Amino acid sequence: MSALADAPAADPAAQPPDPVPFAQPRPAGALGWIGVVLAVVVLGVAVVLVHDGLVALDVLGGGTWLLAAADAVGRITPTWQVALVGAVVALVGLRLLVVALRPRRRPAIPLAAGGGQYLLGQDVARLASGAAAQVDGVFDVRSTWGRRAVTVDATTDGDTTVVDQVRSAVTERLTALADAPRVAVRARRASRADGRGGVR
Repeated sequence: MSALADAPAADPAAQPPDPVPFAQPRPAGALGWIGVVLAVVVLGVAVVLVHDGLVALDVLGGGTWLLAAADAVGRITPTWQVALVGAVVALVGLRLLVVALRPRRRPAIPLAAGGGQYLLGQDVARLASGAAAQVDGVFDVRSTWGRRAVTVDATTDGDTTVVDQVRSAVTERLTALADAPRVAVRARRASRADGRGGVR
């Protein structure tokens, strides 16, 4: 009997488990600055209510801030100023609604190699800039990324073929991503005031 026949069969339980993929990054909230503003407003309202409550319990002296504010405002009658304030409040509310419903930008894009690995959005922009900087005739390049596209702003020697070369180089580099974004290239001719270029 051969040595292969004598070898014990591999135990399936002893096989290493499949690697656990990384958790998918979640989009950053679009209401970050609004949350700060609302937190400050709520904190201010809480301070006023606590003060007036302590005044009502005779813990603090003086009058309540709410009554003082009402006395300062006086009787409100329908005027164009009141309508203007209402319109401004309505516009602010609509603005907040638009920001809340706006689709959020992807924080990262999965790699085509799989394994649950992702590349952050700012790194996608750096990857695009690095590919564009290797094209002959590119002096300076800056890339930004959005929900669906990577925009490459390049300063070139004025050759009209550089734009297509940059687009091809960046598109090829981004094939490492499972869902590669669209590549948009904007080029301008370098001037003497530009100085030395770079990658950003």
